[in-house]
Amino acid sequence: MKKRISLLGLLVLAASAVLAFSPYENNLLTQSVKRVGLIASVKPGQLANMNKALQNLAEKRMVKALAKKDISNLSCYQKVLDDTSWVMVYFDYAGDNYLAAASAFESVAMRIEALKMAIIPHPRAKRYGTSWLQMEWISYIRGSLSSEKSKNAYAMVTTIKPEMEKEYRMLHQSVWPGVVDQMARGNNRNFSIFLVEIGAKIYEFFYVEYVGNDLKKDGERNRTDPANLRWWKLTDVCQNPLPGTKDIWTMMDKVESKKEVKK
Repeated sequence: MKKRISLLGLLVLAASAVLAFSPYENNLLTQSVKRVGLIASVKPGQLANMNKALQNLAEKRMVKALAKKDISNLSCYQKVLDDTSWVMVYFDYAGDNYLAAASAFESVAMRIEALKMAIIPHPRAKRYGTSWLQMEWISYIRGSLSSEKSKNAYAMVTTIKPEMEKEYRMLHQSVWPGVVDQMARGNNRNFSIFLVEIGAKIYEFFYVEYVGNDLKKDGERNRTDPANLRWWKLTDVCQNPLPGTKDIWTMMDKVESKKEVKK
């Protein structure tokens, strides 16, 4: 009898380890690959040097060095926010300690002197002993099960109204099944949302990979999907567009690799 109770207790504990935590904790516990968004600002007059340095990260030797640190699928994006140029670095991280992702990236990337000289660390990064700040990863949708290489990965940015931050976070603790399903139907994959404070504002970034063959057609289906439309009525009121823009989301500028630039 004691053995049966003991076994039952172990099963309950095992189930609670998966079910009792937040979606974020469940993802950290169950997924071998985590999604990382890092951010830093650019020193005035250093944007061109920053671009060249980031392009160097796509060279074979750097890709191999990053892979040794469990980093893959790296891409970089830029946007002027409140008169300052900011850079977002996205990558997949397979290391055991998710919170070591920024240090792992820096151990390779900061060998590039131009990159080291071009950035201004986010004020909170120093607290964690890094130059790049690892943003909060608040939502992830796997989406399409396609294993094909992404034809179009991109990132967008907006802001969260401070008084609506709690509501927005709660919504993304239980993203609707219909929204998750449409992400897959629309041929989108690895959708991640990151939050970070910049000054007095709360900025929101997302990264996603498109793996379909007709972006215009899939985009229209996403924009007219009933579940998405109802979902956006709840999320849009939590957000403020960037100054001078009408749409909730603003596209970030992707830093193309040297090979892509030649094309």
